[in-house]
Amino acid sequence: MRDNESQELEDYIEEWHYDEPSYQFAKALGRYLFDFINHLRKQELSERTLRKHRDNVWCIGYLECAFGYQDDFAPGNVFYGPEPGYNYEFKRRFSDSEHAVNSYRTTWRKLYSYTKALGHLDGTKRHSQE
Repeated sequence: MRDNESQELEDYIEEWHYDEPSYQFAKALGRYLFDFINHLRKQELSERTLRKHRDNVWCIGYLECAFGYQDDFAPGNVFYGPEPGYNYEFKRRFSDSEHAVNSYRTTWRKLYSYTKALGHLDGTKRHSQE
């Protein structure tokens, strides 16, 4: 990554980690989510829709780092199904409005589809979140 991109990633994941192992996980997850955001940009979405997805992606990353309890990042172990994890935590930390929750779920489904299309679900193990 170029210096500017590295700093952008560092700023993006600043609240996602608390020690070196969690930093490494957050950094790998952040890179994957940046790739997903770039994928969305190529889809000619409206700026408003893209902004909502970017905001939701940050929340997804934060929640996964705070509640996922994984040592190593593997996309299929995080985005293993079309239904989002951490619905309760999203509602508690960010918003419990129906619109916000539906938006969060839509972003998660797009992220799951992206992960599946890249073949990152192959050979992954689903972990229990609830």
